[in-house]
Amino acid sequence: MKRTSAIGLGGLTLLIVCLPVLAGSASPPDAAPGQSSGAPEAPYVVKKGDTLWSISRDLLEDPLLWPQLWEKNKFISDPNKIFPGDQLGLPLPGKEWKELAPPPPPVAEAPAPEPTKPEEVATPEPPKEQEKAEASPTPPTPPTPAQQPPAPVQAMAPPTPPVPPASQHAMVCSPMLVTDSEAVRVGIGELVKGLDDRVMLSMEDQVVVGLDASQPLNKGDRLVAIRVGRRVIQQPTGAAAGRILHFLGVLEVTDVKDRVVRAKVSYSCGPIVVGDRIAPFAPVLFPEDKTPEPARRSVNAAVLDALRGEAVLGLQQIAFVDVGTNQGIGVGDIFSLMRQNAAVVTSAGAMLPMPSDRLGDAVVIRVTARSATVLLTASAREVRIGDQAVLSYQIAP
Repeated sequence: MKRTSAIGLGGLTLLIVCLPVLAGSASPPDAAPGQSSGAPEAPYVVKKGDTLWSISRDLLEDPLLWPQLWEKNKFISDPNKIFPGDQLGLPLPGKEWKELAPPPPPVAEAPAPEPTKPEEVATPEPPKEQEKAEASPTPPTPPTPAQQPPAPVQAMAPPTPPVPPASQHAMVCSPMLVTDSEAVRVGIGELVKGLDDRVMLSMEDQVVVGLDASQPLNKGDRLVAIRVGRRVIQQPTGAAAGRILHFLGVLEVTDVKDRVVRAKVSYSCGPIVVGDRIAPFAPVLFPEDKTPEPARRSVNAAVLDALRGEAVLGLQQIAFVDVGTNQGIGVGDIFSLMRQNAAVVTSAGAMLPMPSDRLGDAVVIRVTARSATVLLTASAREVRIGDQAVLSYQIAP
């Protein structure tokens, strides 16, 4: 009986001793110090038509972060000039914007600090200096730069709306409104044939242009192919606001003989066909080196129409407004798009005016005497024909 009790007691003791060892071997090994489960995203490769503005809008969900994206990529000397194939560093998903730094090397666990050290560090000397300052008529010594908090001037300054970089496509191919009389006499000639007898002409095609009269053209001069489009009707008056003039591409003159010009299509916005008109090329100079300032005067306009007659407009679409150089509007100016709400009647019978809804922003990319072509750069709600456009920021002359 005693032997059986001894055997049972010994087995129980052995089980108690071995149980922690078995539990430790079953637990998964700890991850190596400094090892991160996540890794930085692959750099973003710039595609044709990309800008820092559009990349910040699509990947960072805020186009106004483009200056930080520029700051992140030091190799970009000009924020308005990025090229296909450039690789841009981006932040980790869901993290605050900051420089990506490698994880620190693993270090041995430091011993716990003595309890007296935090008290010694936390005990400052300023109370004594303050007593001396109160006893002395001279002002107290200002704190050293190490004690002063960082100046929050840049962080607290209200952001100014940057001018979105203008792509070559937007500057060459954006349409504009012209009057009916201008539409009749637009251009200096027309495209009479392609050298390969193609119906539609595009980049690198050779063409022949017939001039209305002899023009002082030389080899290397640039022309633009244009086409008069549909008529735009002003709402709600029903009056004609003009016709849309489409810009189809740029031609480079290769030979001139009297009224016959040979040229090559050097840039194409879309299909060019025989019969399209030809005019001297005047590039739109977008003020990318300037920042618009808050408008100092009131200019109200209306959205006349969309480029393709859409009833609803959104981000990156083109529209026309009914003000131009006649009211001091220029390329790079920014309009706030608004929609007026009808007044409501209170229970007492009084009319209560309601504030307008802000729909988004649009920047002027081409302007004529009485109209402007705008590109929607910010959109909170859909924009409709007849909505109000209020000048909010303007390029200083």
